[in-house]
Amino acid sequence: MFREDQIQHQFGTKVLNYVKNKHRGGTNSEKGNTYENFFAVFQLAFLAPQIIEFNDEIFLASQILAFVDDLIIDRQQTEMPLKHFQLKNSTRVSWGQGLRSIADDFRKQYQLNLQINRQSDLSLVVSDPKLKSSLELSQPADLKAFCQVQFFPYAQTLAKVIQQHEPLQRAIKYLCAFENPAPDKIECAANVLLGAWVASDKSNISAIEILRKAQEASPSYIRTFSSQWRIDLDVKQILDSIDNFSYNLAKGFFHWQFGNGLEEGTLSYNCETERFKQFEALIKREKPTSYEDLEVFLI
Repeated sequence: MFREDQIQHQFGTKVLNYVKNKHRGGTNSEKGNTYENFFAVFQLAFLAPQIIEFNDEIFLASQILAFVDDLIIDRQQTEMPLKHFQLKNSTRVSWGQGLRSIADDFRKQYQLNLQINRQSDLSLVVSDPKLKSSLELSQPADLKAFCQVQFFPYAQTLAKVIQQHEPLQRAIKYLCAFENPAPDKIECAANVLLGAWVASDKSNISAIEILRKAQEASPSYIRTFSSQWRIDLDVKQILDSIDNFSYNLAKGFFHWQFGNGLEEGTLSYNCETERFKQFEALIKREKPTSYEDLEVFLI
């Protein structure tokens, strides 16, 4: 995304060496960056509706050659700002002054983005809400036009972060295959997404590619990405004739209910799979007329 010659031309050799060392250090410590990975999961889940429903082309990068480099989100349109995030899981953070300071990194990132004709939306993300307030009060005036301070909680497990952060919980719910997912299903979907992110080449990867990796790894927990779902008309006619049985296709999965919620469930495979086609073929062949006849096919 950013070339060494661009940085050297604009800021000089000393600054280039600094950002190269910063990049090298970030790459070497990436495996232990739990906080950064949890935040990346949040951003991926948060972006999912735009990707799935509007086909937005969004790319992500982490620990590339840049001044603000923990996570970069590129909407692939020159009129959209590049979103950069620097994350600090510490209670002792300050803007500082001069080379190697957070304030200087943010200024230089802003200038570098202008050089490639992109606007900037830069965020310093911290895990302490009191620190967030303090940093907002001490923020240098020149940074306020393009930089903000955000809070994102830290915990040792992603499940605990989900419990603490309702926006993350809501975003993961959208990705879940289930209409009203229980906490364990939300946790499973989030961990699958985390695994897909950690296993990815983060130099510049399409967000939809990461989402697809997650779906392929756990197709029973991650929704489909198509909005065109329909059930075979002959199957629909058979199912509609069964007393006290109702169903719907939501998020690409077949959800059913019998006896006004007395029994309910979701097929473990989505409607785009070969297994769902086999399910429809069985229904058409066997033509169940009651729930007792049908339930064997809902397992």
